[in-house]
Amino acid sequence: MSENTKTLQNSGETLDKSLFERIDRENIHDQAFETKPVSYLKDCFRRFRKNKGSVVAGIIILLIILYAIIVPIASPRAHVSPTAYPNGYLDNYFKYVLPYNPMFAGTGFWDGTKIESLNERSYAIQTLTDANRPYIVETLEKTHDRVMAGDIVISDTVVYNCRVDTYAVGVKRIDLSPSAYQNLVDYEEENGIVGTADSIIKPSVDYETYLTDYADHLRGNGVIDTLVTTIINEMRTYYENNPGIYYALSAYPDNDETQQPSDKSNMFSPIYDENGNVKDLYIRDDAGDLVYGTYGQGRYTLRVDYFDYSTYFNGFEPYLFFGANAEGRDIFLRLAEGARFSLILGVCISLINFIIGLIWGAVSGYYGGTADLVMERVTDIIGNVPSIVVLTICSVSFTSNGAMMGKLGSAGVLIVSILLAFVYSGWIGTASTTRMQFYRYKGQEYVLASRTLGAKDRRLIFRHILPNAAGTLVTSSVLLVPGVIFSETSLSYLGLINFTTSGLCSIGSLLNEGQTAGLANYPHMLLFPCIVISLLMICFNLFGNGLRDAFNTTLKGAED
Repeated sequence: MSENTKTLQNSGETLDKSLFERIDRENIHDQAFETKPVSYLKDCFRRFRKNKGSVVAGIIILLIILYAIIVPIASPRAHVSPTAYPNGYLDNYFKYVLPYNPMFAGTGFWDGTKIESLNERSYAIQTLTDANRPYIVETLEKTHDRVMAGDIVISDTVVYNCRVDTYAVGVKRIDLSPSAYQNLVDYEEENGIVGTADSIIKPSVDYETYLTDYADHLRGNGVIDTLVTTIINEMRTYYENNPGIYYALSAYPDNDETQQPSDKSNMFSPIYDENGNVKDLYIRDDAGDLVYGTYGQGRYTLRVDYFDYSTYFNGFEPYLFFGANAEGRDIFLRLAEGARFSLILGVCISLINFIIGLIWGAVSGYYGGTADLVMERVTDIIGNVPSIVVLTICSVSFTSNGAMMGKLGSAGVLIVSILLAFVYSGWIGTASTTRMQFYRYKGQEYVLASRTLGAKDRRLIFRHILPNAAGTLVTSSVLLVPGVIFSETSLSYLGLINFTTSGLCSIGSLLNEGQTAGLANYPHMLLFPCIVISLLMICFNLFGNGLRDAFNTTLKGAED
């Protein structure tokens, strides 16, 4: 206050009003927010979207889940006749076939073909086929495998490196009822392939008559009866095991009768006529026409091109996207079923463990003191018993329990054993995390203020402490799923969990099958399950980290 103002106040005088000018101003007040309020979950989702790695991981997990759900429903191999396939679709003739993708047909990559080396005899036999699909797709090169002793050639073996079609399983012998045989004949007539090179039914072969004549031929060449009997039995077995052999065979190596006859089936050689054609053993009727199928004991015995017959019988071609295992089962379908089983098992066990651990850890961390001390000691005791011991005890006990086996079956007993083993101590990690979070937040000012205002324990736990601990708890809960899947996969891979007799399969059991088959020979059996389990482990971890950041309340409203 100036000296003049003080003087005026002391003298009691007032200032002239003309010295002042009125100024009108706008009303000053708070403005309403133009944006809508953001809820907690919406804010979490907005932050989650900013984490591109977590979003991609979530999409991959969703795709694997859709694959596990849709394929067992949509695949025609999952809906084959239970009469023809009581144990689900499998075909031993197509065991170990390689993956086939129609997009790469004829490229040599992912088209069901492989490189194989054939000796001269095997190469000749593979070219002598009346099947509709040739086994040898392409002959890449012809080499000589020579054994030398100085300048002298001891042996010279011709080797053909070829690209072969693993789906060209050739001609097989089957038995059909009269009605099934008539249906097949009707199908060929409808498609105009009866008696043609594309016919499913191939001409019948009479090798027994030939073997009788050939035995006389051997005796005429001075071969003793004992050796003749051995040779004929070997040749009969060879014909029975190889229905694609429709021509006459010689017991002499390279069909050279100046050598000693061999009783080894891998030495039998085709017999050629003067025109260079193999001497066929096809059955012909009185008119000289080929006979397709022989009838006896109420059934027809046929030689069929098995690839085309499988297509006719099942209604779909036997091409397999991920190849087949040792039983001829579709790996693409089994991997979907295994991923579905592993995911369901992982989610269910993780959910149970999360609920138990959340309740246990919340009580222990919130009340503390004696309750916390007792509960921690109980947790230590439970945690010191390995899950594998619990699994073994449960599996043995339940399997030997006739009543339980009768009610649940082998698959049910195995699932219950896995549930008990993984739930027995699987919740301890979640309980420990929850306990630490409650110790961290229960002493915060907002919690103390709420308690002062009369809030009950239930409100403090669920409205004030849990939401702030949600980020860490959600992350731990999400990571429980891959942990359970990986544990089950490891035990199945090592053979400690055996799904063979239960009719179930998981990713781990598929890995075990791939290990048994051998990585060098059939890498596709290990490759695809490894890709799926690796994606699940990586993506669940990235997804969990994204959820942790999204549910972290300290980041609410934070800008990049």
